[in-house]
Amino acid sequence: MEEQAPGKRKILIADDNRELNEAIREMLVEYGFDVVQAFDGEEAFDLYSQTRPDLTFLDYLMPKMDGVDVLEEIMTIDPNALVVFITGEGSEDTAVQAMKAGAKDYVTKPFSMQYLVHTARKLIKDHELQLENVRLKARGDAYKDNLVTITETMGEAVLTIDAKGTVQFMNHMARKLWGSLEDMKNKPVDVLIPDPTVDLFSDIREAAAGSEGYFQNEYTFRKADGTIFSGLLSASQLKSEQYTGSIVLVIRDLTDIEMMRRQVINAEKLASLGKVVEGVAHEIRNSLTSLGGFSRRLGKSVDANSAEKVYVDYIIEDVKRLESMILDIEEYVNYTKIHRPEFAMTHIEDVIENALIKTFGSGKFGGVAYEVNVPAGLEEVYADHDFLVEAFWHLFTNACESMDGKGSLTVNVSLHPHYLIIDVVDTGKGIPSDEIKEIFNPFYTSKPRGAGLGLSKVYMIIEEHGGFITVNSSPNQGTRMRVFLSRKRGIKPLQSQGQ
Repeated sequence: MEEQAPGKRKILIADDNRELNEAIREMLVEYGFDVVQAFDGEEAFDLYSQTRPDLTFLDYLMPKMDGVDVLEEIMTIDPNALVVFITGEGSEDTAVQAMKAGAKDYVTKPFSMQYLVHTARKLIKDHELQLENVRLKARGDAYKDNLVTITETMGEAVLTIDAKGTVQFMNHMARKLWGSLEDMKNKPVDVLIPDPTVDLFSDIREAAAGSEGYFQNEYTFRKADGTIFSGLLSASQLKSEQYTGSIVLVIRDLTDIEMMRRQVINAEKLASLGKVVEGVAHEIRNSLTSLGGFSRRLGKSVDANSAEKVYVDYIIEDVKRLESMILDIEEYVNYTKIHRPEFAMTHIEDVIENALIKTFGSGKFGGVAYEVNVPAGLEEVYADHDFLVEAFWHLFTNACESMDGKGSLTVNVSLHPHYLIIDVVDTGKGIPSDEIKEIFNPFYTSKPRGAGLGLSKVYMIIEEHGGFITVNSSPNQGTRMRVFLSRKRGIKPLQSQGQ
């Protein structure tokens, strides 16, 4: 006797020939199958519906319903049903009709019982494998769909390159940075890098070929619009026989992180500078007190019309200028040490209006015309109202001074997905390109008087509000100060967190 089939597989025998039906049942039971029997078409369909057998042997000619009709009914409730037709010799046309209706195979009478058992085993095994493949494909398709969804919604740019280093796939974020896949497909990955001396593909290929098969490094990337940004590139080999040599790249934009790094470094520099300046200012004030006092005494003891009187007056005037500068420095140092922003929801329109009143209220800049453009229904920002007023007052004052008290000042407010943007535009003398990077540093000034601390305060206040400033200017072409304020609520001041 042959080895029994593993497990109990249910087989339905539908044949109105009771002797043949019973003989088939006995043989199948002997080989370990669980067997149910039907002797007409209606009974066959009812039993199939109730028991859902693994295999059905279905005779063509039966009372009440013929085999093809039963097969069609079975297919309506189970399109994956495994049905084998039993036909008489010379009924090939019937067999073809059954196969078209959904039968997986047919056997022709007369047949040996051993052949029937062998057919049953083989068909059940093949059918189970087929169903498992269908399930695996469905799971694979679902996994692929999930993976595509995750990839498309990631905040990082994802690309794949082939063994030649050319772009083959880009997710949504990558397409935002570098354009459509149609434009980028089959282009070398090195087009992402503006520096021609950097061989990006060589770096990736060598690292991916190593034992770890993983690579990570920071690069400067170029977007499709020509702008550049710092990004962290991670690369690993795509483990698939179909895509041998392909590499997955994940690029994270580090712009915000770089900005935070600069903010922390600047805050540390300003704190250290403040300690030094505080000590120096104290010593200078002591000397100025003595120098001023003795100069005034000396001025009283010399002839009012003498050259000595002129010299003494120069000394006294310079002492006053230095004392005023020391007051500015001490005020700035105290500001950096003790100020505590109080954040609340704030209307930027109110901030701008109050800063303009503070700027033009004295009548000092009566020759400057100003214009404010704010979109309707503007949202509030999470900010300290008074500190923002001070920041914009310094910006407006600097703009007016650059125009020598005559010209036009324009304030434009607009929205960015992450920032509220305030442009302060003047028609003044502009700033040389080599000075732009210095203007926010403490004690840098192009004015004949003052300590040059106003824009340093502006820089500090805007950074504490989760924002930053950019400058666009050329000599004799005016200046645009662009302030970015974070639209995210809950931004906390950088310095106060450590105080």
